[in-house]
Parts: sequence; C-alpha cells; structure tokens
Amino acid sequence: MLRLFIALEPPPPLRDELAAVQSRFDPLLPLRRVAADGIHLTLQFLGDTPANQVAPLRQALARLPQDPIRLRLDRLGVFPNPRRPQVLWVGLAGDLAVLQARRQQVIAATGALGFQAERQAFKPHLTIARVRPHSPPEQFAAIAAALQQIRPPQPLAWDAAPPRLIQSTLTPQGAIYRDLGP
Repeated sequence: MLRLFIALEPPPPLRDELAAVQSRFDPLLPLRRVAADGIHLTLQFLGDTPANQVAPLRQALARLPQDPIRLRLDRLGVFPNPRRPQVLWVGLAGDLAVLQARRQQVIAATGALGFQAERQAFKPHLTIARVRPHSPPEQFAAIAAALQQIRPPQPLAWDAAPPRLIQSTLTPQGAIYRDLGP
C-alpha cells in the first residue's frame, strides 16, 4: 500500500519565500517546520492505496485540463483555531474559483476509480509548520501572539502547474514526498 495524495506544487521562488516566513517564528516556539521542498497544496488526500492504482490515477490526472491556475501567497493562519493551534499555514488568493473547479475535476476523476472525497471543506493553504504534540497551553498563546506580529508572506504569484500524484512516506523526522507524476 502507498500513502497517496494529489497536489499542486509551488515553484522554488515561492518555496524560498515560505522558508523565509518559517524563519520569522521564534525558534523556541513548539513548531516542527515542513521542509520547504515538501510544501504543497493538497487537492485530495487518497490515503493508503494499492500500488496497482498508481497507473490509473496518473492516467486520470493526465486527462484533466492542463491550463495553469494563477495563485498568490496571502496571509498567515492556523488550524483549527488560535486557542489550540495544530497547523500553521499560508493562505492563498487568486483564481480560487478556478482552483475549486480543478479540485472538483480531480475528485470526479478519482471517484470514477473508487476514491471518496474528503468530508471537510476545502480551504486552500500551504502548511508551513505543525505544533509539536503535547505543547503546554502557554505555547499556544505564544503562537497566537506571533501570528499577530509576524509579517505575512510577500504576495508572490505563480501559475500552478497541473496536479501531481504524490507518495507520502511518514518517518519520525517528518514526511518524505515522492512525485509520481501524471
């Protein structure tokens, strides 16, 4: 079984800006940074998938529209909320209606192969860090305060390339991603 998802990947200049945003947070905060080369916009998480599904998934993605989607970096935020942050993210702006339509096309294409759409609402974002498990409550307040003080990313824009099938291997040091194409 392979742990898979479908994503859009920002180009190197945007990853550099995201790394700069990560560095603005106090190193004493209980954050585990996402490696800059692993930052991505998830369109659909597929989960544990048999290896024989990779080729049909790649074919389905190759049949989707290939025109780029214009996106730009926007603001900082956390999930689920500032009182109990678990994920630190950079939001996106730009052609969000086109992005939403592309996501629906991905879901339709994978649905034809037996995959289920996620139940949670789609909130376009790039995860840049996760809060370390078992952080004390005072650390949550420090993260919330930092969010108010940290300069957001520069509003850099990019034309997001077609969606990619990504394999995720979880390790104690964090996830390792491998691009499987389409």
